[in-house]
Amino acid sequence: MADNEGIAWLGERWAGDGADPILGDQAGLVFAEGVAPQDLAVVFGAVPWEMPEPVGDEAKAVYDRTHPRTRVPDEPWQTVYGKEGKWSFLAGNFDFLIHFREGFALPRGAGRVVLLYNISAKGMYCMLYFEDGRLVWSDEIYGYFGEETQLTGGHYFDYAPKMSFLNWAMHDAGCRPDVRYVDGRPVYENEGWIPDWQKRFLKGLGIAFGISVNQETYDAGGYPLADVHWT
Repeated sequence: MADNEGIAWLGERWAGDGADPILGDQAGLVFAEGVAPQDLAVVFGAVPWEMPEPVGDEAKAVYDRTHPRTRVPDEPWQTVYGKEGKWSFLAGNFDFLIHFREGFALPRGAGRVVLLYNISAKGMYCMLYFEDGRLVWSDEIYGYFGEETQLTGGHYFDYAPKMSFLNWAMHDAGCRPDVRYVDGRPVYENEGWIPDWQKRFLKGLGIAFGISVNQETYDAGGYPLADVHWT
């Protein structure tokens, strides 16, 4: 995999102190199989009648159910959308809380879908995982903020058996710190692990699912932007 591929570099942007021009301060990421990128954008709040590509009827129906008001803000949020290999993706300020809304659905034919988002500030704290359009798992991402039980024992997703298939990839991505005890207190050998956990976590997802977003294309504005209507 070339240096500008994979998705670990998105974690570097997310963890930085300055707002990424696209990810901003309220960032989110979606990676999905079996969904056209423009349909994925519309499902998560992109305005369907402003999309340059044809939008599927199911995606439009989801938008109509979940965004009943049709007024578009003067300065809408924006998200990057695109496709690399078999994975479509969104990156930016889409409506990442829409899964709580009545009427939300993924279009038929959707395979695996990973949604990552923050709660109230720049960061990456929550994850949802879908298979065949159905929600399999949703929770905060434990084990990355210094919880001793997660950092020193087992694997990352041992607390979530439905997601334990990711453990090998997270291990290969270096997500688990090297820990030894001094006077009963943990000492982390690979100092600096906690600040860049987003990069390592995204690298693990990239390894597990074969997800890639081209950094050069992203930086050059080669992926299209969509206006997102929050209600």
